[in-house]
Amino acid sequence: MKNLFFKIKYFFGTIYRGMIGRYHNSFDKTPAINSNVESFVIGKSGEGREIKVYKIISGNSTCLAERESRRAGSFVADAPQDDIRSKKILFVAGIHGNEIGTVKLAHYIINFFNDFNDFNGVLYVILCLNPDGYERALKNPDYAHRGRIGRFNANDVDLNRNFPTKNFQPNSEWGFGRDYSDEKIKIFCGEFGGSEKETQALINFIKSENIENLIMLHNAGKDVVYNQSDETAKNWAEIYHKITKFKIRTNLNYSGGVAEWAKENNIHYLTVEGGSRWGSDWQRQRQAIEKIIINNS
Repeated sequence: MKNLFFKIKYFFGTIYRGMIGRYHNSFDKTPAINSNVESFVIGKSGEGREIKVYKIISGNSTCLAERESRRAGSFVADAPQDDIRSKKILFVAGIHGNEIGTVKLAHYIINFFNDFNDFNGVLYVILCLNPDGYERALKNPDYAHRGRIGRFNANDVDLNRNFPTKNFQPNSEWGFGRDYSDEKIKIFCGEFGGSEKETQALINFIKSENIENLIMLHNAGKDVVYNQSDETAKNWAEIYHKITKFKIRTNLNYSGGVAEWAKENNIHYLTVEGGSRWGSDWQRQRQAIEKIIINNS
């Protein structure tokens, strides 16, 4: 009887989410990115689409030296490199292409901090790590199934399970519902960890820029997940919980997951599961994101 109740609840919940999704896609439009934001391409997807990162250097920090020296063609910062590295933070949207709302959210983050520009550090935002899946999701929002189409890349790989970790497995599961356990679908994680162009682009960028702070934007679980031994990410999670009321989880330990890779590489990492598949969720998350970036500076 209990299982029947949850099945009925899930059915009507799907209808409700589909209605909300249509509303968000009609009225929560993706804003244009300000033309003065620095951006560059870090790689291409399996189908050849560009993977672009946007970079915002604060206007009041020691990192201003980096900005000026890069303009001059050489980088000789006054601040110690360890200090600059600790102030770099990267947000990644669209690792799952079906999570359209994360890409909208990334647009808002870029524009807000480009205008606000009163933090002490360097902010990077990857607009969409999985542009091939994202394009499929845009063409077919799949309201009837809570927006499942487009999650995987062109090779049908779940990029969020494709990282070169000690626990990598070529096959895993995608969970739905309560605690991601009501329904599970078998998924392919790649022939080996780091097999996909999109994964390689992200890893190479993080290593080349010596980034130690990483936040991955997902939806729509309304929770935040961090590695239990990571005090910095724990603080981020508590900020999110206090402001958004998202639940806090620890150590989901997906094989080949970004969280596990970040832990193995000494990177502070937080998964944010927003509240809307198709909406930006900007109004709910803005204060938490702002506080994390300012506190990190």
